[in-house]
Amino acid sequence: MNPGFFATTHAHLMLKLLLIIYLGKPDGPTCHTGSETCYFTSIGDLFKEQEVEETNLALTTLYSLEATISKREFELAGKHGKRSWTKRLLLDENLLSSKIREEADELCRTLEEKEDSSCTASEMADVIYHAMVLLRHKDVKIENVLEVLGEDSLNRV
Repeated sequence: MNPGFFATTHAHLMLKLLLIIYLGKPDGPTCHTGSETCYFTSIGDLFKEQEVEETNLALTTLYSLEATISKREFELAGKHGKRSWTKRLLLDENLLSSKIREEADELCRTLEEKEDSSCTASEMADVIYHAMVLLRHKDVKIENVLEVLGEDSLNRV
């Protein structure tokens, strides 16, 4: 059996974390059994170029943010590293909760006050960041959130 290969489409280097993330497309079977995938799920439609690039960028950004927040938490445990807003949020549940409420309210106001899309994107970025700090504090991975979102997507649409 000839093993399959991946054609690398993106490589993301995060020096601070000593981490390299490769994204790619399979070229042939990727499972040790010779099947297209070990999960036996067709991914044929997944590789529509524009959708894949946007999805990869979004997922890479979320995973990178998650890794950075985890690094800040690790620095707290060792009492080293520079001061940061993330560390402050991780240490103060009340502050974190109030920031999430504040940012969610600001996001809603972009709709109510008919602000432009760049304001909405900025406020949503703040909501996502603060929510991800809460996820780290509660020891929940973004992967778990994405799984739930995927499971519930049929019910929400």
